[in-house]
Amino acid sequence: MTLPKSFEDYTLQLMGAERFTRLCQALDTPSPVSIRFNPFKTTNEERQSMTFPGHEGERIKQTDKVSWCNEGHYLESRPVFTLDPLLHAGAYYVQEASSMFIDHVIREYVTEPVKMLDLCAAPGGKTTAVRAALPEGSLLFCNEPVKLRANILSENMQKFGHPEVIVTNNYPKDYARSGLRFDVILADVPCSGEGMFRKDEDAVRLWSPQNVEKCRDLQREIIETIWPCLNAGGILIYSTCTYNAKEDEENIAWIAENLGADVLKVPVEDGWNITGPLVGDYPVCRFLPGYTMGEGLFMAALRKRGEKKEMKENKVREARQRKKEKGKQDHQQPTTAYQQWLKEPVNFHWVADRLVAMPQQWDAYYLQATKYLHILHAGITIGTAKGKDLVPDESLALSTALSTEAFPRWEAGYHEALQYLHREAVALPAEMPKGYVLVTYQGHPLGFVKNLGSRANNLYPKEWKIKIAL
Repeated sequence: MTLPKSFEDYTLQLMGAERFTRLCQALDTPSPVSIRFNPFKTTNEERQSMTFPGHEGERIKQTDKVSWCNEGHYLESRPVFTLDPLLHAGAYYVQEASSMFIDHVIREYVTEPVKMLDLCAAPGGKTTAVRAALPEGSLLFCNEPVKLRANILSENMQKFGHPEVIVTNNYPKDYARSGLRFDVILADVPCSGEGMFRKDEDAVRLWSPQNVEKCRDLQREIIETIWPCLNAGGILIYSTCTYNAKEDEENIAWIAENLGADVLKVPVEDGWNITGPLVGDYPVCRFLPGYTMGEGLFMAALRKRGEKKEMKENKVREARQRKKEKGKQDHQQPTTAYQQWLKEPVNFHWVADRLVAMPQQWDAYYLQATKYLHILHAGITIGTAKGKDLVPDESLALSTALSTEAFPRWEAGYHEALQYLHREAVALPAEMPKGYVLVTYQGHPLGFVKNLGSRANNLYPKEWKIKIAL
Protein backbone atom coordinates (compact mmCIF):
# COMPACT_ATOMS: atom_id res chain seq x y z
CA MET A 1 0.00 0.00 0.00
CA THR A 2 1.34 3.42 -0.95
CA LEU A 3 0.87 5.80 1.97
CA PRO A 4 1.21 9.61 1.98
CA LYS A 5 4.80 10.62 2.80
CA SER A 6 3.73 13.04 5.54
CA PHE A 7 1.64 10.28 7.15
CA GLU A 8 4.60 7.91 7.10
CA ASP A 9 6.97 10.47 8.62
CA TYR A 10 4.61 11.45 11.44
CA THR A 11 3.42 7.92 12.24
CA LEU A 12 6.95 6.47 12.25
CA GLN A 13 7.98 9.08 14.81
CA LEU A 14 4.80 8.46 16.86
CA MET A 15 4.93 4.65 16.91
CA GLY A 16 8.61 3.88 16.58
CA ALA A 17 10.22 1.68 13.93
CA GLU A 18 9.00 -1.73 15.14
CA ARG A 19 5.33 -0.81 15.53
CA PHE A 20 5.28 1.19 12.32
CA THR A 21 6.86 -1.65 10.32
CA ARG A 22 4.36 -4.19 11.65
CA LEU A 23 1.50 -1.79 10.87
CA CYS A 24 2.64 -1.31 7.27
CA GLN A 25 3.06 -5.04 6.75
CA ALA A 26 -0.46 -5.67 8.10
CA LEU A 27 -1.94 -3.01 5.80
CA ASP A 28 -0.80 -5.12 2.84
CA THR A 29 -2.83 -8.13 4.03
CA PRO A 30 -6.60 -8.71 3.67
CA SER A 31 -8.88 -7.30 6.35
CA PRO A 32 -10.29 -9.87 8.77
CA VAL A 33 -14.01 -10.56 8.36
CA SER A 34 -16.15 -10.62 11.48
CA ILE A 35 -19.78 -10.54 12.57
CA ARG A 36 -21.54 -10.00 15.88
CA PHE A 37 -24.63 -12.01 16.76
CA ASN A 38 -27.75 -10.37 18.13
CA PRO A 39 -28.24 -11.96 21.58
CA PHE A 40 -31.93 -10.96 21.60
CA LYS A 41 -32.65 -12.93 18.42
CA THR A 42 -30.28 -15.89 18.44
CA THR A 43 -29.51 -18.76 20.79
CA ASN A 44 -26.08 -20.19 21.55
CA GLU A 45 -26.98 -23.27 19.53
CA GLU A 46 -27.91 -21.18 16.48
CA ARG A 47 -24.70 -19.16 16.70
CA GLN A 48 -22.49 -22.22 16.84
CA SER A 49 -24.06 -23.84 13.78
CA MET A 50 -24.68 -20.79 11.59
CA THR A 51 -22.93 -20.55 8.21
CA PHE A 52 -23.09 -17.78 5.64
CA PRO A 53 -23.75 -17.68 1.88
CA GLY A 54 -20.68 -17.47 -0.36
CA HIS A 55 -20.36 -17.56 -4.12
CA GLU A 56 -21.82 -20.41 -6.21
CA GLY A 57 -23.58 -22.05 -3.28
CA GLU A 58 -20.59 -22.40 -0.96
CA ARG A 59 -21.19 -21.94 2.79
CA ILE A 60 -18.71 -19.90 4.79
CA LYS A 61 -17.97 -21.01 8.36
CA GLN A 62 -16.97 -19.26 11.54
CA THR A 63 -13.43 -19.56 12.88
CA ASP A 64 -12.32 -17.91 16.15
CA LYS A 65 -14.31 -15.82 18.61
CA VAL A 66 -13.50 -12.15 19.09
CA SER A 67 -11.76 -12.13 22.46
CA TRP A 68 -13.25 -8.90 23.81
CA CYS A 69 -16.86 -9.52 22.69
CA ASN A 70 -18.74 -12.71 23.52
CA GLU A 71 -21.08 -12.39 20.50
CA GLY A 72 -18.27 -11.59 18.03
CA HIS A 73 -16.90 -14.20 15.60
CA TYR A 74 -14.40 -14.17 12.74
CA LEU A 75 -15.30 -15.86 9.43
CA GLU A 76 -13.15 -17.88 7.02
CA SER A 77 -13.74 -15.40 4.18
CA ARG A 78 -16.17 -12.64 3.21
CA PRO A 79 -19.69 -13.93 2.45
CA VAL A 80 -22.23 -12.30 0.17
CA PHE A 81 -23.95 -10.81 3.20
CA THR A 82 -26.63 -9.05 1.16
CA LEU A 83 -27.97 -12.45 0.08
CA ASP A 84 -28.40 -13.75 3.62
CA PRO A 85 -31.98 -13.35 4.91
CA LEU A 86 -30.72 -13.72 8.49
CA LEU A 87 -28.78 -10.46 8.11
CA HIS A 88 -31.98 -8.65 7.11
CA ALA A 89 -33.83 -10.33 9.99
CA GLY A 90 -31.35 -8.78 12.42
CA ALA A 91 -29.89 -12.08 13.61
CA TYR A 92 -26.38 -10.62 13.33
CA TYR A 93 -24.53 -7.46 12.34
CA VAL A 94 -21.43 -7.24 10.14
CA GLN A 95 -18.83 -5.33 12.16
CA GLU A 96 -15.06 -5.22 12.16
CA ALA A 97 -13.68 -6.78 15.34
CA SER A 98 -11.85 -3.81 16.88
CA SER A 99 -15.07 -1.78 17.04
CA MET A 100 -16.67 -4.55 19.11
CA PHE A 101 -14.47 -3.40 22.01
CA ILE A 102 -17.29 -1.02 22.96
CA ASP A 103 -19.11 -4.12 24.29
CA HIS A 104 -16.29 -4.70 26.78
CA VAL A 105 -16.14 -1.05 27.89
CA ILE A 106 -19.90 -0.83 28.47
CA ARG A 107 -19.99 -4.04 30.49
CA GLU A 108 -17.06 -2.85 32.60
CA TYR A 109 -18.48 0.55 33.59
CA VAL A 110 -22.27 0.32 33.17
CA THR A 111 -23.75 -2.08 35.69
CA GLU A 112 -27.24 -0.63 36.29
CA PRO A 113 -29.95 0.80 33.99
CA VAL A 114 -28.98 4.13 32.41
CA LYS A 115 -30.04 6.68 29.84
CA MET A 116 -27.39 6.69 27.12
CA LEU A 117 -26.70 8.69 23.96
CA ASP A 118 -24.69 7.42 20.99
CA LEU A 119 -24.01 10.79 19.41
CA CYS A 120 -22.43 9.91 16.04
CA ALA A 121 -24.03 6.53 15.55
CA ALA A 122 -24.42 5.68 11.83
CA PRO A 123 -24.43 3.11 10.42
CA GLY A 124 -25.14 1.41 13.76
CA GLY A 125 -22.34 -1.07 14.47
CA LYS A 126 -21.30 0.30 17.84
CA THR A 127 -24.92 1.25 18.60
CA THR A 128 -26.22 -2.30 18.28
CA ALA A 129 -23.24 -3.54 20.32
CA VAL A 130 -24.04 -0.97 23.00
CA ARG A 131 -27.71 -1.95 23.12
CA ALA A 132 -26.72 -5.59 23.58
CA ALA A 133 -24.32 -4.72 26.42
CA LEU A 134 -26.50 -2.26 28.35
CA PRO A 135 -28.38 -3.55 31.41
CA GLU A 136 -32.05 -4.21 30.70
CA GLY A 137 -34.20 -1.24 31.61
CA SER A 138 -31.83 1.22 29.92
CA LEU A 139 -32.90 3.73 27.27
CA LEU A 140 -30.61 4.33 24.29
CA PHE A 141 -30.79 7.44 22.12
CA CYS A 142 -28.78 7.07 18.90
CA ASN A 143 -28.17 10.02 16.63
CA GLU A 144 -26.73 10.84 13.22
CA PRO A 145 -26.65 14.42 11.82
CA VAL A 146 -26.43 13.40 8.13
CA LYS A 147 -29.92 12.51 6.86
CA LEU A 148 -28.96 9.68 4.48
CA ARG A 149 -26.77 8.03 7.11
CA ALA A 150 -29.45 8.59 9.75
CA ASN A 151 -31.95 6.63 7.63
CA ILE A 152 -29.47 3.73 7.45
CA LEU A 153 -29.04 3.92 11.22
CA SER A 154 -32.81 3.80 11.69
CA GLU A 155 -33.10 0.75 9.43
CA ASN A 156 -30.34 -1.11 11.26
CA MET A 157 -31.77 -0.33 14.69
CA GLN A 158 -35.22 -1.54 13.63
CA LYS A 159 -33.68 -4.77 12.33
CA PHE A 160 -31.85 -5.17 15.66
CA GLY A 161 -35.31 -5.09 17.20
CA HIS A 162 -34.83 -3.79 20.75
CA PRO A 163 -37.76 -1.53 21.77
CA GLU A 164 -35.89 0.75 24.21
CA VAL A 165 -34.26 2.79 21.44
CA ILE A 166 -34.88 6.24 19.97
CA VAL A 167 -33.20 7.22 16.66
CA THR A 168 -32.70 10.92 15.86
CA ASN A 169 -31.32 13.05 13.01
CA ASN A 170 -29.82 16.06 14.79
CA TYR A 171 -26.66 18.01 15.56
CA PRO A 172 -25.06 18.10 19.04
CA LYS A 173 -26.32 21.66 19.54
CA ASP A 174 -29.91 20.37 19.22
CA TYR A 175 -29.31 17.94 22.08
CA ALA A 176 -27.71 20.72 24.13
CA ARG A 177 -30.92 22.77 23.72
CA SER A 178 -33.25 19.87 24.46
CA GLY A 179 -32.66 19.67 28.20
CA LEU A 180 -32.16 15.90 27.93
CA ARG A 181 -29.46 14.52 30.23
CA PHE A 182 -27.60 11.23 29.95
CA ASP A 183 -25.62 8.94 32.24
CA VAL A 184 -23.41 7.70 29.38
CA ILE A 185 -22.47 9.31 26.07
CA LEU A 186 -20.58 7.55 23.30
CA ALA A 187 -18.87 9.95 20.91
CA ASP A 188 -17.45 7.98 17.99
CA VAL A 189 -16.41 11.26 16.43
CA PRO A 190 -15.78 11.99 12.72
CA CYS A 191 -12.06 11.56 12.12
CA SER A 192 -9.34 11.43 9.46
CA GLY A 193 -9.96 7.69 9.03
CA GLU A 194 -6.39 6.41 9.08
CA GLY A 195 -7.63 3.18 10.68
CA MET A 196 -9.68 2.50 7.53
CA PHE A 197 -6.73 2.67 5.09
CA ARG A 198 -6.80 -1.10 4.53
CA LYS A 199 -10.56 -1.22 3.83
CA ASP A 200 -11.18 2.09 2.06
CA GLU A 201 -9.00 3.48 -0.74
CA ASP A 202 -10.73 6.85 -0.41
CA ALA A 203 -9.46 7.13 3.17
CA VAL A 204 -5.88 7.12 1.80
CA ARG A 205 -6.68 9.43 -1.09
CA LEU A 206 -8.46 12.03 1.06
CA TRP A 207 -5.93 12.05 3.91
CA SER A 208 -3.89 15.19 4.55
CA PRO A 209 -2.23 16.90 7.55
CA GLN A 210 -4.71 19.73 7.10
CA ASN A 211 -7.64 17.33 7.41
CA VAL A 212 -6.15 15.91 10.61
CA GLU A 213 -6.06 19.41 12.11
CA LYS A 214 -9.61 20.10 10.90
CA CYS A 215 -10.88 16.85 12.43
CA ARG A 216 -9.16 17.55 15.76
CA ASP A 217 -10.85 20.96 16.01
CA LEU A 218 -14.25 19.53 15.03
CA GLN A 219 -13.93 16.73 17.59
CA ARG A 220 -13.26 19.22 20.38
CA GLU A 221 -16.21 21.34 19.27
CA ILE A 222 -18.51 18.29 19.31
CA ILE A 223 -17.42 17.21 22.80
CA GLU A 224 -17.62 20.72 24.24
CA THR A 225 -21.14 21.16 22.81
CA ILE A 226 -22.48 17.87 24.14
CA TRP A 227 -20.68 18.03 27.51
CA PRO A 228 -23.59 19.75 29.38
CA CYS A 229 -25.83 16.81 28.38
CA LEU A 230 -23.68 14.39 30.43
CA ASN A 231 -24.70 14.08 34.07
CA ALA A 232 -22.08 14.75 36.73
CA GLY A 233 -20.38 11.44 37.44
CA GLY A 234 -21.45 10.19 34.00
CA ILE A 235 -19.25 8.33 31.51
CA LEU A 236 -18.02 9.71 28.18
CA ILE A 237 -16.65 7.08 25.79
CA TYR A 238 -14.49 8.77 23.15
CA SER A 239 -13.60 6.84 20.02
CA THR A 240 -11.93 7.33 16.63
CA CYS A 241 -10.74 5.07 13.82
CA THR A 242 -7.46 6.92 13.37
CA TYR A 243 -3.84 6.60 14.56
CA ASN A 244 -2.50 10.11 15.09
CA ALA A 245 -2.16 11.50 18.62
CA LYS A 246 -3.71 14.86 17.70
CA GLU A 247 -7.16 13.32 17.36
CA ASP A 248 -6.54 10.73 20.07
CA GLU A 249 -4.30 11.22 23.14
CA GLU A 250 -4.11 15.00 22.77
CA ASN A 251 -7.88 15.29 22.64
CA ILE A 252 -8.28 13.07 25.72
CA ALA A 253 -5.88 15.34 27.59
CA TRP A 254 -7.83 18.39 26.37
CA ILE A 255 -11.16 16.95 27.57
CA ALA A 256 -9.78 15.92 30.96
CA GLU A 257 -8.02 19.21 31.64
CA ASN A 258 -10.44 21.72 30.07
CA LEU A 259 -13.85 20.16 30.65
CA GLY A 260 -13.13 18.35 33.90
CA ALA A 261 -12.94 14.57 33.70
CA ASP A 262 -10.97 11.64 35.03
CA VAL A 263 -9.69 9.16 32.47
CA LEU A 264 -10.64 5.60 33.48
CA LYS A 265 -8.41 2.59 33.02
CA VAL A 266 -10.20 -0.08 31.00
CA PRO A 267 -8.91 -3.53 32.07
CA VAL A 268 -7.71 -5.67 29.18
CA GLU A 269 -5.99 -9.04 28.87
CA ASP A 270 -2.39 -9.32 27.66
CA GLY A 271 -3.38 -11.75 24.91
CA TRP A 272 -5.57 -9.13 23.27
CA ASN A 273 -2.41 -7.19 22.25
CA ILE A 274 -4.08 -3.82 22.78
CA THR A 275 -1.61 -0.95 22.76
CA GLY A 276 -1.69 1.75 25.44
CA PRO A 277 -0.92 5.45 24.98
CA LEU A 278 1.75 6.51 22.49
CA VAL A 279 1.81 10.03 23.92
CA GLY A 280 1.32 11.07 27.54
CA ASP A 281 0.29 8.75 30.34
CA TYR A 282 -3.53 8.77 30.32
CA PRO A 283 -4.85 5.17 30.13
CA VAL A 284 -6.24 4.72 26.60
CA CYS A 285 -6.71 1.76 24.26
CA ARG A 286 -5.30 1.49 20.74
CA PHE A 287 -5.96 -1.30 18.26
CA LEU A 288 -3.22 -1.60 15.64
CA PRO A 289 -3.29 -4.00 12.65
CA GLY A 290 -0.27 -6.24 13.01
CA TYR A 291 -0.95 -6.56 16.73
CA THR A 292 -4.72 -6.97 17.05
CA MET A 293 -6.92 -8.87 14.60
CA GLY A 294 -8.99 -5.96 13.33
CA GLU A 295 -8.73 -2.44 11.96
CA GLY A 296 -7.31 0.67 13.61
CA LEU A 297 -9.29 1.97 16.58
CA PHE A 298 -8.74 4.34 19.51
CA MET A 299 -11.00 4.34 22.56
CA ALA A 300 -10.96 5.94 26.01
CA ALA A 301 -13.47 6.22 28.86
CA LEU A 302 -13.75 9.33 31.02
CA ARG A 303 -15.86 10.14 34.06
CA LYS A 304 -17.23 13.66 34.30
CA ARG A 305 -16.28 15.35 37.54
CA GLY A 306 -19.06 16.66 39.75
CA GLU A 307 -20.17 16.83 43.34
CA LYS A 308 -22.73 14.40 44.69
CA LYS A 309 -24.94 17.41 45.40
CA GLU A 310 -24.94 18.29 41.70
CA MET A 311 -25.75 14.70 40.76
CA LYS A 312 -28.71 14.70 43.20
CA GLU A 313 -29.97 18.03 41.83
CA ASN A 314 -29.86 16.64 38.29
CA LYS A 315 -31.98 13.66 39.32
CA VAL A 316 -34.52 15.90 41.08
CA ARG A 317 -34.71 18.14 38.00
CA GLU A 318 -35.27 15.14 35.74
CA ALA A 319 -37.99 13.77 38.02
CA ARG A 320 -39.83 17.09 37.88
CA GLN A 321 -39.54 17.20 34.10
CA ARG A 322 -40.89 13.65 33.79
CA LYS A 323 -43.85 14.51 36.02
CA LYS A 324 -44.53 17.64 34.00
CA GLU A 325 -44.44 15.78 30.68
CA LYS A 326 -46.47 12.86 32.00
CA GLY A 327 -49.26 15.24 33.01
CA LYS A 328 -49.53 16.43 29.42
CA GLN A 329 -49.93 13.00 27.92
CA ASP A 330 -53.12 12.22 26.07
CA HIS A 331 -53.04 8.49 25.47
CA GLN A 332 -55.25 7.02 22.83
CA GLN A 333 -55.50 3.33 23.48
CA PRO A 334 -55.97 1.17 20.39
CA THR A 335 -58.32 -1.73 20.28
CA THR A 336 -57.52 -4.88 22.19
CA ALA A 337 -56.67 -6.60 18.89
CA TYR A 338 -53.78 -4.23 18.26
CA GLN A 339 -52.52 -4.58 21.83
CA GLN A 340 -52.30 -8.31 21.28
CA TRP A 341 -49.75 -7.74 18.52
CA LEU A 342 -47.16 -7.37 21.32
CA LYS A 343 -46.05 -10.02 23.80
CA GLU A 344 -46.61 -7.64 26.72
CA PRO A 345 -48.79 -4.63 25.84
CA VAL A 346 -47.26 -1.26 26.73
CA ASN A 347 -48.60 2.28 26.66
CA PHE A 348 -49.35 3.58 23.18
CA HIS A 349 -49.28 7.06 21.66
CA TRP A 350 -50.89 8.10 18.41
CA VAL A 351 -48.35 10.13 16.43
CA ALA A 352 -49.99 11.51 13.27
CA ASP A 353 -51.42 8.40 11.62
CA ARG A 354 -48.78 6.03 13.00
CA LEU A 355 -49.15 4.11 16.22
CA VAL A 356 -45.94 4.14 18.27
CA ALA A 357 -45.44 1.93 21.31
CA MET A 358 -42.92 3.11 23.90
CA PRO A 359 -42.05 1.25 27.11
CA GLN A 360 -44.05 2.95 29.83
CA GLN A 361 -41.13 4.24 31.90
CA TRP A 362 -39.79 6.29 28.98
CA ASP A 363 -42.99 8.12 28.02
CA ALA A 364 -41.83 11.48 29.41
CA TYR A 365 -38.40 11.31 27.79
CA TYR A 366 -39.96 10.45 24.45
CA LEU A 367 -42.39 13.37 24.67
CA GLN A 368 -39.61 15.75 25.63
CA ALA A 369 -37.52 14.54 22.72
CA THR A 370 -40.36 15.10 20.25
CA LYS A 371 -40.31 18.82 21.10
CA TYR A 372 -36.65 19.40 20.30
CA LEU A 373 -35.38 16.56 18.13
CA HIS A 374 -36.12 15.07 14.71
CA ILE A 375 -37.11 11.52 15.61
CA LEU A 376 -36.84 8.90 12.86
CA HIS A 377 -37.77 5.89 14.97
CA ALA A 378 -38.80 5.30 18.56
CA GLY A 379 -39.81 2.16 20.40
CA ILE A 380 -41.98 0.17 18.02
CA THR A 381 -44.03 1.52 15.14
CA ILE A 382 -47.08 -0.71 15.37
CA GLY A 383 -48.62 0.27 12.06
CA THR A 384 -50.03 2.89 9.73
CA ALA A 385 -53.70 3.79 9.51
CA LYS A 386 -55.20 3.19 6.06
CA GLY A 387 -58.91 3.91 6.08
CA LYS A 388 -60.43 1.68 8.75
CA ASP A 389 -57.47 -0.67 8.53
CA LEU A 390 -54.17 -0.61 10.41
CA VAL A 391 -51.31 -1.90 8.26
CA PRO A 392 -48.72 -3.59 10.51
CA ASP A 393 -45.30 -1.98 10.24
CA GLU A 394 -41.92 -3.52 9.41
CA SER A 395 -40.73 -2.21 12.78
CA LEU A 396 -43.31 -4.44 14.48
CA ALA A 397 -42.28 -7.50 12.46
CA LEU A 398 -38.62 -7.10 13.45
CA SER A 399 -39.19 -6.15 17.09
CA THR A 400 -38.29 -8.58 19.83
CA ALA A 401 -41.58 -7.51 21.47
CA LEU A 402 -43.70 -8.88 18.59
CA SER A 403 -46.18 -11.57 19.51
CA THR A 404 -45.59 -13.96 16.63
CA GLU A 405 -48.79 -15.81 17.53
CA ALA A 406 -50.84 -12.73 16.60
CA PHE A 407 -50.46 -13.37 12.84
CA PRO A 408 -50.55 -16.40 10.55
CA ARG A 409 -46.96 -17.30 9.68
CA TRP A 410 -45.43 -18.36 6.39
CA GLU A 411 -42.01 -19.98 6.67
CA ALA A 412 -40.17 -19.08 3.46
CA GLY A 413 -37.35 -21.10 1.96
CA TYR A 414 -34.04 -19.46 1.03
CA HIS A 415 -34.97 -18.38 -2.50
CA GLU A 416 -38.50 -17.38 -1.46
CA ALA A 417 -37.05 -15.23 1.33
CA LEU A 418 -34.75 -13.48 -1.15
CA GLN A 419 -37.70 -12.86 -3.47
CA TYR A 420 -39.56 -11.28 -0.58
CA LEU A 421 -36.56 -9.09 0.39
CA HIS A 422 -36.20 -8.08 -3.25
CA ARG A 423 -39.85 -6.95 -2.98
CA GLU A 424 -40.99 -9.36 -5.67
CA ALA A 425 -44.33 -11.17 -5.68
CA VAL A 426 -44.38 -14.30 -3.54
CA ALA A 427 -46.73 -17.27 -3.81
CA LEU A 428 -48.35 -18.29 -0.53
CA PRO A 429 -49.75 -21.77 0.11
CA ALA A 430 -53.41 -22.10 -0.88
CA GLU A 431 -54.47 -22.86 2.71
CA MET A 432 -52.97 -19.59 4.06
CA PRO A 433 -55.80 -17.38 5.48
CA LYS A 434 -56.52 -13.99 3.98
CA GLY A 435 -55.23 -10.88 5.70
CA TYR A 436 -51.82 -9.95 7.08
CA VAL A 437 -49.29 -12.78 7.15
CA LEU A 438 -45.89 -12.74 8.89
CA VAL A 439 -43.06 -13.95 6.64
CA THR A 440 -40.32 -15.85 8.48
CA TYR A 441 -37.03 -17.48 7.53
CA GLN A 442 -35.56 -20.16 9.79
CA GLY A 443 -38.05 -18.95 12.38
CA HIS A 444 -36.90 -15.31 12.21
CA PRO A 445 -39.49 -12.70 11.11
CA LEU A 446 -38.67 -10.78 7.91
CA GLY A 447 -41.84 -8.69 7.46
CA PHE A 448 -45.45 -8.84 6.34
CA VAL A 449 -47.50 -9.58 3.24
CA LYS A 450 -51.23 -9.03 2.79
CA ASN A 451 -52.85 -12.15 1.44
CA LEU A 452 -55.71 -11.26 -0.89
CA GLY A 453 -56.35 -14.87 -1.89
CA SER A 454 -55.51 -14.57 -5.58
CA ARG A 455 -52.22 -12.82 -4.80
CA ALA A 456 -50.22 -11.39 -1.90
CA ASN A 457 -49.11 -7.77 -1.59
CA ASN A 458 -45.45 -7.56 -0.54
CA LEU A 459 -45.21 -5.01 2.30
CA TYR A 460 -41.41 -4.98 2.66
CA PRO A 461 -40.22 -1.31 2.71
CA LYS A 462 -39.28 -0.03 -0.76
CA GLU A 463 -36.22 1.77 0.57
CA TRP A 464 -34.92 -1.40 2.26
CA LYS A 465 -35.25 -3.87 -0.59
CA ILE A 466 -32.24 -5.79 -1.89
CA LYS A 467 -30.78 -3.85 -4.81
CA ILE A 468 -28.47 -6.45 -6.35
CA ALA A 469 -29.88 -8.87 -8.92
CA LEU A 470 -30.91 -12.27 -7.59
